Amino acid sequence: MDNQNNTAGHQLLTILYKLKEIDPEFPLQYAICLMEISRNEGCSLTDLSTKTGLALSTVSRITGALSKFRQKGTPYELIEMRVSETEPRKKELYLTDKGHKTVKDLLALF
Repeated sequence: MDNQNNTAGHQLLTILYKLKEIDPEFPLQYAICLMEISRNEGCSLTDLSTKTGLALSTVSRITGALSKFRQKGTPYELIEMRVSETEPRKKELYLTDKGHKTVKDLLALF
């Protein structure tokens, strides 16, 4: 393995361990959704489903867990859902302060 691949592998492993600090069993799909929300704050559940390629029902469950509505276990409180000011039936996704800090910590590993 060349040095560049070794460095990239080390960075990836460091990120995975950082995610493990959130929860020892933090699912990869949760991390993908968290990072997509950080890149597109204010996106809807449908937007997130399209961007991630995950079913809307899966995205709904994941965002519930990432916010304060986890079905089993302690919620992560990394995002919040807000009702759209322009479309009352639409929920928009934003990072919480804790979510901003978590994403900042992950990006600092690069």
